[in-house]
Order: sequence, then C-alpha cells, then structure tokens
Amino acid sequence: MAFNDAPVLSDIGLTNDTESNVTGAMFHHNMMVRGPSAQVLEFKKYAYVITNPVGIICNMFVFYIFTRTKLKRPSTARYLAATAIADSGFLLASMMINLSEFNITVYHRIGICQLVTFGQHAFPFLIRWYLCCAVVDKFIGVNWPRKKPKMCTVFRAKCVVISLAIMAIVCYLYVTWFFYANHYKSIGIVQCTLAWDDIKVLRSWLILTKMDAVVNFGLPYILMLILTCLIAVRSWKYHRNSMSAGERFLRRRGASTPEDKELKTTPLIIVTASVSIILCAPNSVQRLRELDPTFTPSSPDAQMIMVYFEVLNSCLRILIYTFCSHRFARQMGKICTCLCRKRNVKRDNSALNMTEIDRASTIRKDIETASERNV
Repeated sequence: MAFNDAPVLSDIGLTNDTESNVTGAMFHHNMMVRGPSAQVLEFKKYAYVITNPVGIICNMFVFYIFTRTKLKRPSTARYLAATAIADSGFLLASMMINLSEFNITVYHRIGICQLVTFGQHAFPFLIRWYLCCAVVDKFIGVNWPRKKPKMCTVFRAKCVVISLAIMAIVCYLYVTWFFYANHYKSIGIVQCTLAWDDIKVLRSWLILTKMDAVVNFGLPYILMLILTCLIAVRSWKYHRNSMSAGERFLRRRGASTPEDKELKTTPLIIVTASVSIILCAPNSVQRLRELDPTFTPSSPDAQMIMVYFEVLNSCLRILIYTFCSHRFARQMGKICTCLCRKRNVKRDNSALNMTEIDRASTIRKDIETASERNV
C-alpha cells in the first residue's frame, strides 16, 4: 500500500480501538505496509464477540447491585456504578467496530462512525477517572474515617460523576470532526477513517492526541498507583496494630469503629485498581511514548493485544468484586436465586395451566360421551 493512497484502518490493525496508538502508527510507512498477522486477526475476530456481550451483561449486574441494593449507601458505590456504565459503553463501541470482521458495516455509516469513535475516546476517559475517584474516596475513608461522612457524601459523589461525564463530552467532542465515513472508489468500500488528506488536520490531531495521552493515560494511573500503595500500607499497619489486647477485647464485644467499616472494603478497591493498572499499563506506556519525537510504534500484533487487555479489564470487574467482597457476592447470589425462582414459578404456572386445559378437555369429552349414550 502506497503512502499517498487513503489507507483502510483495518489494514494497519487499528479498527478495534482508536485509542490503540493511532497517531504513531498512522504516520510510519512501515506500519502501513505490514498489517497484523492472520492468527491475531482471527483471535480478535472471535474474542471480542465472546467477551464484549458477556462483559456488558455483567456490568449491568454490577450497576444494579451498586444502585438498587444495600451496597448503594457508601459514596464509593456511586463511582463503581458509574464505572460499570462506562465499561459497558466502551465494550459496546468496541463490539460495533469488531462487527466489521463479519461484514456487518454498521460502524462505517455516516453518524455512527463519529458516535462510535467518540465513545472509544470518552468512555475510557470516564473509566479511568471514575476508578481514580473511587480510590481517592477510599483513601480519605482509610486515613480520616470520622471525617469521611461529611467530606464524601453520596450527593457529592453524584455531582462528581455528572461533572466528569460533562467534561468527557466537552473534551472529546473534537473527535467527531476528525473522523468521517470515507468512500474509497478504488476498492469500492466505505470506511470510517481519519481525515488525513489535510496536513493541518493531522498536525491538530497530533497535538490533541499528545494532550490526551497525558490526561487520559498518565495522570489517572499515576494517581491511582500512589494512592493504592498508601491505602495498602495503611491497611497493613491497621491489621498489624489490631492484634493488641484492647483491640481483641473490642472485637469480642462486637464493637466496630468507623475505621473498621472502611477497611472492610479496602481489598476490593486495592485489587480493582491494581488489576486495572497491570492490564492497562502496556497501552498506557505506549501512548505516553508518543510524546517522544523519535517514537516508533510497536507492531500491529502487539497493539491489538494491548488493546484487548483493556477490553478484558472492563469485563473482569464483576469477578474481582465477587471474590474481594463478601457483601457483593451475597447480593449477587440473591439476584441469581430470585431469577431462578421466577423462572421456576413461570414453569410451574405454565404446567398448571396445561393441567387445567387437559382437565377441561377431559371433562368436555366425558360430557359429549354421556350425551351420545343418552341419545
């Protein structure tokens, strides 16, 4: 493929996520010539179809538990519920892009192209900063447990969630101007691609993408890493000091302090933040490397694997919550039990209705038989 030709993004392995280092690969001729390997493309084709729908359903369960059960009381639950919605949006946008592998060209239509690309940028921003807010909320609760009820209220959490959503819309609205559904007459297809015919557009895109790399991939993960380490150290010190005689006496009497209540959910936040940092670190480092003028992008295969790690991160949260929080697992069990009971009740009702219908038909036949005998 020549550099002057309008390249199709799928040929350079970038259709699955516009966050996957578009800027670096887009301006290197060697990356345009060599696309992802057939094995990686085949893996991506079916992996997204399996993980994304399952992840969306699981995130809906997470949102319901953190908004409709007893777990909605702490302010941290609002951030986790908002993260579940952002995860679902990100997975839905990724799945719509991946449908092109099955010749379903929904993503490449006018309007949907801009909307999905906007979601590919805005939802990851919300995921990182909502999770960062949950870590900050837990950090305040662990270090100042008696002040947290006044500092971190549910109302303030809602205000932060709404403010970040508005910020994401305002900050990433420019994406809808850079991408468009382009019709390549030479190959006879329509492809959602970057408007890179104008050099001014490319320069503006490079500047905005470098800013996005700092705000979206640098600051939230650095902040999460520092605060998560401090929370872990504070939790370790608390459990080490809790073995004193006075603490054991209070535990035998069933007394609990505000610090005890905060530290109960500490493992959930620590593991969630740690898994997110580990899975998203490769792609984040790759994006931050773009700030270097001599930056050379990774291979298309590596880019696809790094982006899939972020998709996997959005799907695995329900497992982390279930294994790290007994209360979440209990609420999840109650929901599954209620769904099974409703299904059994419907089955019993249908069986009962069939039994009544059979009984009525039997009575009708007996009446007809008796009337024939009388005649």
